[in-house]
This record gives sequence, C-alpha cells and structure tokens, in this order.
Amino acid sequence: MQDLVRLGRRLVDLGLSRGTAGNISILSESGDVVGSPSGSDLGELEPDRLSRLTRQAEGSLVQESGPKASKEMAMHAAMYRRFGAGIVVHTHSFHAVQASCLPPWSEFCAVPPHAPYFVMTVGNLPLIPYRHPGDLALGELLDEKELDFRAALLAHHGLILYAEDVDTAIAATVEIDEACRLAVSLAGVREARVLETVVASELARRNGRPWGRRRGGA
Repeated sequence: MQDLVRLGRRLVDLGLSRGTAGNISILSESGDVVGSPSGSDLGELEPDRLSRLTRQAEGSLVQESGPKASKEMAMHAAMYRRFGAGIVVHTHSFHAVQASCLPPWSEFCAVPPHAPYFVMTVGNLPLIPYRHPGDLALGELLDEKELDFRAALLAHHGLILYAEDVDTAIAATVEIDEACRLAVSLAGVREARVLETVVASELARRNGRPWGRRRGGA
C-alpha cells in the first residue's frame, strides 16, 4: 500500500506527526482496510508491515493479519460508516491539540473561520467531547453527531478526518492545523480548558504516574 506509506511520510515531513503519535488508514472498495500499526512512526511505514482489517456488515473493523492495529480504529470505522471507501487521518499535531483545549467557536466548528482556505478545504469542524484514547465511545460520538462534517477536533487529543485520496487528506490536515494555529494565536483573553481533575487522576492511575497527590501517598 504505497499510498499509505506516502501519506505517512508526508505528514511527518510537514511536522504534523511526531514520534509514534497518530494513525492513518485506507478503505478500499472491496471493504478491506490497511492501517498503520499500533505504536508505529508514520514516517517509517513499510508496505509489507501494515495492519490489515476487514470491514464487517455493521461497519466495524476486525483485524485480519499483520501487526497489531491501532487502538483508535473505532474512530476510523465511524468515519468509514459515514463515507465509505477513502482515507482516514488521525494526528496529534501541536496546533490541533492546542485548539482542542479551547471552548469551541460554535456548535458546528471548533475554531473560527479566520482564513477562507480552511472553509474551502475543510468546512465544518465540530469539537468532539473528551474520551480516553482508544475508547470505543469516540467512534460512537462521531456516529451520533447530527452534522455534516468530514473532519473533527477531539477535545484534548487532536484531529480526525476523512478524505477521498492522499493529496486531499494532506491538504485538509494542513488547513486544519493552520486554522488551529490561528485560533490559538488570535484567541485573546480566551482561556484554555484543562482536563477535569477526576479524568486526569484516572489517566495517571492507569499509566502508573502521579497526579494531585503527595509523594508516597495513595
């Protein structure tokens, strides 16, 4: 799947994916999905080392072969349920995460339309409420969103988008990141939201890290 390899490398070259953050996939007309494996560097993908999944009748994705698929495949499945064959991109790009911590500009768009090309390339960009990375509820929230959109910001997390081809996916990812950069830089006195204490505490506990407690405390 050279298209997926090219997409991954381009996202890394543009600074939109760093380390092992983010994941991408392609759904063919036959119903087969090829995706970046869990914990992979998108700039180092190899055609014969990709996760291969099958799209079920109800729209879920089931691993068939290859390395373990990303835990975020529920979001990819939700986007494919909306649009069918194409490409899904999920990144944790710096500006997208920044903007996803701000109150949304409106119910249909998380960031203000400062530049025309964002509206032209992306259009609606709703803010999806926070759920832990990999939570199946993220796919359900995308399914339940009663809005016409091809991309969304995920609160405290990043972005997800659908596109028909690699070039369109790259263009949309760039425009979203630029729109988010503008939103943050022009936010003025708007205050960024932080994770709720109970959510941060649970995340820290799950990953063996301290949060809001004294050294050696429970």
